[in-house]
Amino acid sequence: MNENVQHMLTLGAITALFLSACFVALALTGQINMTLHEAASVVGGQTQSVHSGFDTSEADTYTGAQAILIAIDQQEKGMVIRVDGIQVTMKSPQELMKESIFEAQSRYASTYIRDNNGKLTEIRFVRLSAVKEDL
Repeated sequence: MNENVQHMLTLGAITALFLSACFVALALTGQINMTLHEAASVVGGQTQSVHSGFDTSEADTYTGAQAILIAIDQQEKGMVIRVDGIQVTMKSPQELMKESIFEAQSRYASTYIRDNNGKLTEIRFVRLSAVKEDL
């Protein structure tokens, strides 16, 4: 084979490899640009509010029987339970009904008190008035 032909084949192979490397680098540059664009949008945060205002939630309401069961269950876990400002001590459901702390016919609204870490520490029940019970 002629020496010039060998040089031309080598030069053609080198040129093909160089062009392939250029196309790969161009494709990677596009991927890097897209990744940086997405990262910038994530780091930049949310630019527009999703909600125009806050919706307040309604307090959870329970019947007297439900409130008694919640109180007993949560007291076993070490939770502080208050009913109309009175702390409930560890007792059976029958004793709670006898002391008239809970009334089976009434409805109770609950408020949950949490510590700085978000752990639930206290549940407060407040007896609802007759007007609110109809709601």
